[in-house]
Amino acid sequence: MFAELRKPLFIASLVLIGLVLLAEMGTAVAAPFIGEAGGAAGWGIPMLALLDIQLLYTALLMAAPLLFPESVTGRVQGISTFIVSLILFIVGIIAGLAAFGLLMLMIALLTALPFGPIVYTGMGFATFPKAGAAATLSFIVLCKLASVGCLVFAHQRFMENKGLMLLIGTSLLATVIVSFLQGFVPLFLVSVTDLIGALIVVVLALIWALVGLIFGLIAVVKALG
Repeated sequence: MFAELRKPLFIASLVLIGLVLLAEMGTAVAAPFIGEAGGAAGWGIPMLALLDIQLLYTALLMAAPLLFPESVTGRVQGISTFIVSLILFIVGIIAGLAAFGLLMLMIALLTALPFGPIVYTGMGFATFPKAGAAATLSFIVLCKLASVGCLVFAHQRFMENKGLMLLIGTSLLATVIVSFLQGFVPLFLVSVTDLIGALIVVVLALIWALVGLIFGLIAVVKALG
């Protein structure tokens, strides 16, 4: 497979996934595309990084045999997958709890009439940078689709990797969910639906991290045996 791999396209796919992560984490790379120095907005967009880190890691595992002997990558893959998945699982739990706590606070304020909504507005929850978030999400989707295209044209056998295709599909679905939840409600409630989207993304990321933990642990046990 690697003898037939179109390496420039494969590298381009990795670079595009890297740009997606930079945009999701709100770095300066995203600023020119959204017109703000602040980068990504809200909770939903940064949470997408929990999924896309796993996607980039999977792609890097595929690229590893291009640089290192397969005997080396085979030994390291199990323990590295276990460690990366464990870190992402812990970070996902912490981020999910923080998002859930903030969501409960917002809901409590909105339902505590008559003064709760006033406090909600005073705390800045009634405003949300929808334009910047929408532009960032558009950039993310474009990069993800371009990355998938480069990956497929780099070698068609990537499409036979069901795990990779499912992870890519989950990543795209999560992006669409966040975009929808940020866009279909009035501005006053976008902060709430953005957090709901963030929690959905966290659940999806935790499922994939758990899968990585299981397979990584199995690989480690086999290597030790």
